[in-house]
Amino acid sequence: MKPDYELKPAMKKMHIQSLRKEQIKPIQSILKGHDTIVSAPTSMGKSLIYQLPALVRGYQLTLVIEPTLALIYDQVKMLQDLGISADYLDHTRSKSEEISVFDALSKGRLTFLYVTPERLQSTRFQASLSMCDLYMVVIDECHCIIEWGYTFRDAYLQIGYFIEGLPKKPIVFACSATIQKHTVEDLSEKLYLDSPKWFRCDLTRKNLILMKKDLTMEDRSLENRLYSRFKAVKKAVRKYQDTGSVVIYASTIDYVDALYDYLSEYFPEQVVRNHSKMRPHKKEKMLLDFLTGQRKIMVATTAFGMGVDVPDIELVLHFNTPLSMVDYVQQIGRGGRDGRKCHCVLFYEQNGDDQKIFTSFCKKSQNPKMLKQRYQEMQDFVHSKGCMQQEILAYFGQTAEKTCQKCTNCAKERRK
Repeated sequence: MKPDYELKPAMKKMHIQSLRKEQIKPIQSILKGHDTIVSAPTSMGKSLIYQLPALVRGYQLTLVIEPTLALIYDQVKMLQDLGISADYLDHTRSKSEEISVFDALSKGRLTFLYVTPERLQSTRFQASLSMCDLYMVVIDECHCIIEWGYTFRDAYLQIGYFIEGLPKKPIVFACSATIQKHTVEDLSEKLYLDSPKWFRCDLTRKNLILMKKDLTMEDRSLENRLYSRFKAVKKAVRKYQDTGSVVIYASTIDYVDALYDYLSEYFPEQVVRNHSKMRPHKKEKMLLDFLTGQRKIMVATTAFGMGVDVPDIELVLHFNTPLSMVDYVQQIGRGGRDGRKCHCVLFYEQNGDDQKIFTSFCKKSQNPKMLKQRYQEMQDFVHSKGCMQQEILAYFGQTAEKTCQKCTNCAKERRK
């Protein structure tokens, strides 16, 4: 299937020679005016699916809602480097910079404007946007509406009200690597979508080797159990890191800081960290060191990763059991983006240490029932004896006839 003739100038602007067939159909759906949802694995090129139609209608504005500032900065810089009119609004902009962006909005000079969902609640922003010729609203990483909206970012649950309150309904495009059938129904309701077209791509990532390790101990001391887990992290890094990068996920800020201190002793000048309590300047410096490859080991809380495109990640390690299958799949999706083999190692235990962390999250949640269901699904996956790749695909409504032959469970089956 060839791209439409009207896409050729837009592709030229983006320096794109050809499109994948998985990109062409949803692009055509948007160009026909349909609300569109895309479920596709990381590194498939989901951004192009909305960027090309937006360039075709470059005289109108496309508003893009992103979960992280890192993703916003990366996307805006990439578009600006191509000479495309794109900008962003966030809390770091000076008063004069904000005025400049609002001025460009009012005069129709922007093709793309990037924001986080919290910006939509600003009355000044709402007033400015109501006077714009708005073509499309994009919700990137749309799983955050369901996964984060009920916990620590309720602004995600307000996006639909924002869209509904606009003078004229724009096209809505939502995308993520982790969308289930019931999620599509939920998104349609929350975003007030009009009979959306849903496109699903094969989520199989053959270069990811899925592994899990039971670290349950008889030792009654939490300190001893954690120290044992720390040593297991060190061992995994030494075993699976070659020349590429490593991402280690931990569920709490305290664990991130402790892991950072511990690993820095064994891998000097190689370890950085990322969490919400860090000073902005230090956080930005460490992130830049990791993105540019000056330092190769990142220890972070679970929100890290979306929008961080480091192609050479060859180990993704979960120090704690993730809170949901969606979190897990999103995070292992950071690995092997350049096609290299990536080991994805999941630690779990049956001493109840991770369970206590989960219980503390539940107490803060607006929807603990949903959180418990998500966590139970994750526990079912952890303790399943089936092919881990097949289990992931089944969770998202897809099937694989053959087992991966590489995951922990497949390896155990082969040894029988």
